[in-house]
Amino acid sequence: MRLREGRSLFRSVAMMALAGAALGLLPASGSQAGGGGDNSPDVLEVRHYVLTLDKAQRAATAVQSINQLAAANPSLNAALDGSSATTGKKPITQQAQDIDSRYPQIAAIIQRKGLGTREFIVITGAILNDVGWVTMKKGGMVQTYPAGMITMENAALIEGNWPAFQEIAAKMTPPNVK
Repeated sequence: MRLREGRSLFRSVAMMALAGAALGLLPASGSQAGGGGDNSPDVLEVRHYVLTLDKAQRAATAVQSINQLAAANPSLNAALDGSSATTGKKPITQQAQDIDSRYPQIAAIIQRKGLGTREFIVITGAILNDVGWVTMKKGGMVQTYPAGMITMENAALIEGNWPAFQEIAAKMTPPNVK
């Protein structure tokens, strides 16, 4: 039973990562966003962001609302799909500026959750990264967390609040992949 739940959550995390990259919420893996691929300042910022349960829940609720808005608005969904190939290659600051200027309805959702757009992008990336690593460890795919990939504080937060982070992952999963 636990293995099945772990696989299901891992699929959800993988789908969230794809959705995040497609929406431009994350720097593309190996991209030059901010310079130097996996060691770019943006990637390092995401990996070292200190999560709190409150901010993770607020970001997840924002992602859920954004997914619902996009699903209900075909023109917005098409615009997001059309820009996804280039957005993820931009630095986080530029991604945030693009959201604020091109998609004010999305920026408004983020702001209603008490987050700035840039911070939302970083938090979302940290959740995707860190829940992914904890899921892999729980599933036996890794024995220990690789250095620099997740902070021990975030790992402990997620492990200690696993049911809450499963709910967060479910909220962040796009409706068409549940």
